[in-house]
Amino acid sequence: MILDKKMQVFLTVADTGGFSHAARNLSLSQSVVSFHVDALEKELGISLFNRQGRTISLTEEGTLLFREGKKIMRKARQLEDELSSLTGRITNRIFLGGDALTCVFTLPWTLAAYREDHTDVVFAYQHLTHEVLQEKLINGDIDLALSGHPIRHRKLMAHRCFNDEIIMVTGKDNPFDRITIKDICGIPLIWAKGDRGLELLLTQKLTEAGIHVSNLNIFMEAEDISILKNFVRAGVGSAFLPRVAVQDELRFKLLREVTVGELTIMRNTYLVHPRGKQMREAVKGFMAFVQNQDWSEEKER
Repeated sequence: MILDKKMQVFLTVADTGGFSHAARNLSLSQSVVSFHVDALEKELGISLFNRQGRTISLTEEGTLLFREGKKIMRKARQLEDELSSLTGRITNRIFLGGDALTCVFTLPWTLAAYREDHTDVVFAYQHLTHEVLQEKLINGDIDLALSGHPIRHRKLMAHRCFNDEIIMVTGKDNPFDRITIKDICGIPLIWAKGDRGLELLLTQKLTEAGIHVSNLNIFMEAEDISILKNFVRAGVGSAFLPRVAVQDELRFKLLREVTVGELTIMRNTYLVHPRGKQMREAVKGFMAFVQNQDWSEEKER
């Protein structure tokens, strides 16, 4: 991208509210993120953040740079597209975002399949909260997004692209593989955070079954799905997770599926894009590929 890497990193830190969140979104180490921000501050001769322990906030100069920098980023993206059109070359970079845990376990296979015939296409992916995802779509900072629940906004369009079952899993040595719906309240649970769609769906379905979330024995919350699964494997507690996220552990008997009465939870994932915006051909092609994908095959991998 035309925009300097240091500037991209700064905007992401300011946007997400922290160095660790920015590192995760950019797939960089936290030390690399800090290096880029420090380098930008030295280059400009100003402080961009007030640092108080693990808490940061933008300085007056940082606020100005963040506000104007976002405008510059959008202009840079537009300039890239225009330059590509003038040279007759289709812009081949696609900016993706996602807020669903399911995307982490499904999207990589989709990108691999797509790139078999489109090796010139380059992707940039960010795992974002629902609110940031929506804002970036509207502002044109990302081209497409995969969301774990429907986004209803007059400036956005959502298409259902695949669904997955949410199941309860427990450690392989736990003696039970079937419980009643009322038994849930007595089981130590690890609650998956960081996926708003999953939390809303679980709350809704459990409430419909007569179980209020406040009555659950939730003793731990975890945002990182890998860490959460390790706790479950160790027998610390059970968890509700997308089947696609634990298919390998179930196949190799590292985790056990628990049937909860007649409870069945299906979760849709949506492909979202700005309404009425002219898409680059590469984005159109990838969106069509995703919509035509046989997701049942992806889940078996």
